[in-house]
Amino acid sequence: MQLPDISIKPEMLYKLVYGTTKSWLLITAIEFEVFDLTAEYRAADEIAAILKTHKANTILFLNALCAIDLLEKKDQAYRNTPLSDTFLVRGKDCYLGQFLTISEQWNFQTREQMKESIKNGPAPHTDKIGDREDMFAPHVNAMRNYARSGISQFMAKQISRLPEFAGMKKMLELGGAHGMDCIAVTQKSAELQGIVFDTPSVIKTTRNIISGYGMEKRVTVMEGDYTTDPIGVGYDLIYAKATLNFFKDNLDPLFTKIHGALNPGGLFISVHDGLTNEGTTPPHMVISWLPTGLSSRDLSLDRDVIPDAMLRAGFKTVKITPLSFSMGDSMDMCIGRK
Repeated sequence: MQLPDISIKPEMLYKLVYGTTKSWLLITAIEFEVFDLTAEYRAADEIAAILKTHKANTILFLNALCAIDLLEKKDQAYRNTPLSDTFLVRGKDCYLGQFLTISEQWNFQTREQMKESIKNGPAPHTDKIGDREDMFAPHVNAMRNYARSGISQFMAKQISRLPEFAGMKKMLELGGAHGMDCIAVTQKSAELQGIVFDTPSVIKTTRNIISGYGMEKRVTVMEGDYTTDPIGVGYDLIYAKATLNFFKDNLDPLFTKIHGALNPGGLFISVHDGLTNEGTTPPHMVISWLPTGLSSRDLSLDRDVIPDAMLRAGFKTVKITPLSFSMGDSMDMCIGRK
């Protein structure tokens, strides 16, 4: 018998198997608050004493954090890398520990949970506004830190480059939560006033965030359910980022309302995931939506869903621009012009 002639390497399979361990290393280090202790080089025995952990296993744990570039080691002592020092030290403006922990909770915690969902289908769910409030309201500050770690600055730069931006006087952000995008865009023009629309329990925190940036005179709030409540009129820009997935089966009446709320020549900008190749790419988006889709509800969007709905609502032109984001792959910036 001859050995098989192999022309493809199985390397990717081994990487996939160890992917869960890397994720657990990160979340466990966040929960232990390791990176608060390693702003400067610190010995493993001292770290173990503070954490009240097993010394030998703590060394293995810290070495593994070095292997995934979250710590660096010198003379048996450990220190944060620039990545962990910027985003994983509590109290810093761009601390992402809480956001990453929340994100990890959306994943299946065991393979059995995934198998159960594949076998039996999603659990029953509702679409009541209260459910979404309960989902997001406790996490607005964590979402704020994620946004100001570069996302809001990036989006403000993209929007401010549009030819219509210089003439804009009034913008509305739908489902804005923390309001960081609205704040960042408004700061790009002294003539622009912004409004953040979200649910009542979320808006309580939004007001505090706006106040913290001293933007109360230029950014205000509106509370309710933007799919059913009035959203106002006279806008030069209406903006929604990663929020329309919840209403993907009811976009036509929403987009008709948005179209009517814009001034002539106004823009509606949606930033969202757009799946291609029959729902198989971009890979990060496919994987990130999988746990929610299997266990609750498929919130992913095919690339043509939102632009097609914009055209049906009466927008003259719709332009799609892929944008790269730190969470992986790209999202589409879809611009509808009235």
